Formats: sequence, C-alpha cells, structure tokens
Amino acid sequence: MKNRFSLKILLLFPLSFFGQNDLSQKQVLEDYTIFKEILLKGHPSLYEYTSKTEWDSIFGLFEQKDIKKTRTSNDLFRSISSIANNVKDGHLIIHHPKMDTVPPIFPLLLKIIDDKLYTDTDDFGIPVGAEITFIDGKKSNILIQEFLKYAASDGYNLSKKYRQIEKEFGILYYYEYGEKESYTVKYSVNSSEVRTIEIVPQSFESIGSRYPNRNSHFAMFHGNTDRVEHFKSTLAQKWPFVYYIDSIKSGVLTVNSFGLDPKEFKSRLVELFKEIKKKKVANLILDIRQNIGGYRINAINLFSFLTEKPFKQRIAESTVTDTLPKERYVIHSMSDYNEFFKTYFASTEQEGGRWILTKDHAQAEMMPYKSPFKGKVYVLIGGNTFSAASAFALNAKNSQEITLIGNETGGGYYFHTAQYSALYELPNSKILVRMPFVHIDKYVRDKSVPKGSGILPDIEVEQTVEDLIDGIDSQLDYIVKHLNEKQKKHGNTLHNR
Repeated sequence: MKNRFSLKILLLFPLSFFGQNDLSQKQVLEDYTIFKEILLKGHPSLYEYTSKTEWDSIFGLFEQKDIKKTRTSNDLFRSISSIANNVKDGHLIIHHPKMDTVPPIFPLLLKIIDDKLYTDTDDFGIPVGAEITFIDGKKSNILIQEFLKYAASDGYNLSKKYRQIEKEFGILYYYEYGEKESYTVKYSVNSSEVRTIEIVPQSFESIGSRYPNRNSHFAMFHGNTDRVEHFKSTLAQKWPFVYYIDSIKSGVLTVNSFGLDPKEFKSRLVELFKEIKKKKVANLILDIRQNIGGYRINAINLFSFLTEKPFKQRIAESTVTDTLPKERYVIHSMSDYNEFFKTYFASTEQEGGRWILTKDHAQAEMMPYKSPFKGKVYVLIGGNTFSAASAFALNAKNSQEITLIGNETGGGYYFHTAQYSALYELPNSKILVRMPFVHIDKYVRDKSVPKGSGILPDIEVEQTVEDLIDGIDSQLDYIVKHLNEKQKKHGNTLHNR
C-alpha cells in the first residue's frame, strides 16, 4: 500500500490539495493587489507578449467586473491563473490553495491528439483510443480551451499545456466546475455512433493506481507486461539510464531530469558513455521528452559528451528589480535575494529600467568532453521538455549535426525566465505564486524562428490514435524504422524490434 501511495504522488504532479474557503471582498482585493504588485514590480518578461495597454485592460476587467463574482479561494485561483496566463511564462506557476483532503474527481485517464480527447486506458468499459466528445454536455475541445489557463508554458506553445492537461484532467475539471456526484460522458469508437455512459468520480488514490496502465507509457512497445514496473523503471526513473537496440547498433539514453546532484550526475554520465563506447554504439538516441529541467550545469555537462566543438547557451541575463517585492509574503526562496543580486548583477549597469548581465559566466564550463561520442545523435523532444532541458535542446538545434525528433518543447526558443524564484503565499486565499525574477536571452543560430516558439524538431512526429491504441512510441519507432531502412540500403538485413 505504501508503494502504491508513493507511486501515486509521482503520477498526478504537480498536485495541489483543494481549498474552497469563503472570502470577503476586502480579502479578495488584498490578495489580488499583492499578486498584481509582485507581477508588475518583479516579473522580468511581463511585456514580452502582452503590452502595457493590454495589461491595463486585463487588470481593469478583474477590478471592475470579475472581483464582484469572486467569493471563494477557488474563484480567485481561477482568475489569477487566467491573468498569469497572459505572461506566457512556464516558470510563473500558480498553485491551488492546500487542504488536507482531496474530493473524488473525474476518473478517466486521457490523451490529447489533434486537439481532441482520447482514452489512454480501457477502464469503465470504454476501450483505449475512444474519442471523448462530451462531458456533462460540454464539448471536449471547449474543455481543453478552458483548462489552458491552468497550464503554464513559454510563449505561444501548446505542447506543454496539453501534456499537463492530460496528467491533471480530473483536478482541472474540479477547479473549473467543482465537485460532482457523477459525469455523463459521450464517446465514439472508430468514428462510429456516439455512446453515452455515466461515470462516478474516483478517489485520488484509485486514479493514481491506474496511472501506470496508460498505453502512452509504451510498456507494450518495450515488451513489458508489468506496466507498474515499466513505469517505475522508465518514466519515474530520475537518474540517466541506457538500453540498447542491437539490430541497429543503437543505444537509447534516457535523461528524465537535470534536477540531480551535479557531481553525481557527471559521474554517472562518464560511466554510461564508457559503456556506450564499449558497446560500439553507432547511433545514440537521447530521450529528454519527460525532462522538465533542473540544474543548468547538468544540461551543459550532458551536451559536452555529444559535441567536439565549444558551445554557447546564453548571451544575457537581466532583472527588473534589486529588491524582492512584497517580501513579507515570501515563504520560500532559492537564496537570499540581496546576496543573489550582489553575486550576479553588482558589476552590471542599469539599462532601460533593468540590470543587464552580458557575460555568459558559465562559458568556461561549456567545452566538449575530452572523448565525446562520435556517432550519429538523435534527440527526442516534446512538450514536457522544459527549462534546462529545453536549453539543452537548443544547443542540439544550434549544432546542426544532431537531429531533433518529436514535438515542440515547452521551453522558449529565444528566452526564458529562471535562475532565481520566490514562492509567495497570498494571506487570505492561501494561493501560492511561484515568481521567477531573471530573464535569460539565449544564443541562437537561426533567427527566423517566430517569437513565442519552443525548440522545434527537425522532424515532427505526432502520436496517432492508431499508435495510441497499439501502445506504439511513434517517435522512437520512427527512428528505429529510419535506421533499419538506412542499414538495409547498406546491405544489412535487420530484424524488426
């Protein structure tokens, strides 16, 4: 039971337990005003996608109209989430107020494909790959649009938002519509006639126990009949690991996190690449589709094993404030802000209302490893590829020797926020606001990419409904087939994986 509960915590992340306390108009206004002030005074990229005139309109709408309808912490959470969504910053995160209990929630585990909802398990008599067309009379595409405000991403990117909505659909449905005794679900199978079923909500624990059964976790593709064990050893595995596809002389190096001890992370990379070299791997497939970031140095060290040339990552860092706005409401910060500012920005000049750091202070670290991998490299990316992992993907994009396959990353192409953040708690609603304070401009080779994009793959491969039903990893399968065909052209007969 303990293992199941621990697994559950891994599954529906990031989780906020639910609060629904009543608020007076005075309390609503106080919390909103604090949020507005820290946003206006502290966010380093506030006007990148939304102009001052637009912000005046957004704030004015809440102050003149929406505040009158805001009576609970959940109401305010929805409004603040909607406001924050206009920043278009994946590091600006609004957390629902915490509470001790979790109500039963919408139980279906879903996948978004082509802006539509499909079942990712075969629970409740609904087969995998069935299209969910309506829930309680609401069209699925409308539900997706309503839930976008709860999912933070950089720029105009939707891939990260979709991945979060998939993971948290039941929670988001509760945020938007409250607790329900049952749900009326309409669905179709193979575009046939629409069927209707009544589904009762389930506990968080019950949903968590079914999470490893998702077809999109690809247990079948890897020949693993124990889906829980497969989940633990792949998606839930934080430390880098590698497995081999001998038929195509390839290794698949999976790196799900950069948020690990840098010294130990580097040590593990050294051992893994020794093993890869010993195996005489010709093609390295690097999978960072589930990597939401972490320590920048880990991303730098990993890339140093894949290149023979020095590489750049950043061209500037900046902040708009040298003091922490509304510091009394900060409940956690990464370090002392005054010390942080002194360390990173004391030697810089203030320019246009912001402090600019033009030197890449990690440049000395950004050199190739003494014996890097010399074969062909493919990098698998997707919506969950974020922050330091997205910066890594940009290094790969800049190299022009590495092929990126998959979907657009959740992290921005030209810039993102990071480095220093503070966690605020609004005093009345207990809403949590994670605010970043440093704007980072990235080094890019191709400046024709539209602003607001993530890192785009060289070859985009979408998961199809058919592959979802069959449990096929569309993107990895693409590379395997490509390499099989490549070797066949050279006269080698290969077996299917």
